[in-house]
Amino acid sequence: MLHFIKYNAIGVMNTLITLATVWILHQWLNWNVELSNFLGFVAGGINSYLMNRIWNFKSHNQKRTEVLRFAIVFLCSYGLNLAALEGTKYMLAHVGALHDFTVWISQFMKPTFFANIVANIVYVLVSYTLYKKWVFKK
Repeated sequence: MLHFIKYNAIGVMNTLITLATVWILHQWLNWNVELSNFLGFVAGGINSYLMNRIWNFKSHNQKRTEVLRFAIVFLCSYGLNLAALEGTKYMLAHVGALHDFTVWISQFMKPTFFANIVANIVYVLVSYTLYKKWVFKK
């Protein structure tokens, strides 16, 4: 459980790094938003690897193999995040059985923001499990 708590603390740091990177590249330097977002995600990912390796999992595995595994998990988790985001957005907008829920949730947030929350939960659970069991295994 301590690993999961540390993992989420690192996740908060990653989010702040990602948002700051996107803010600087897109808002200040007028770079393309997609490129800025991707580079922000990469910056957060680098922090994630280093902090998880050093602080959370205290890994002593071979770095080359670990970095490759980390990148694979990172990209797969990001892909599942995007799939969950798009799937949830679609379901909230087009599935009649979810209409009442969509109306209710709209009182508190945009349905697309709710979809983002669902997608991030998927990302956290999948990436944490794979980092712990495959990337940083002892």
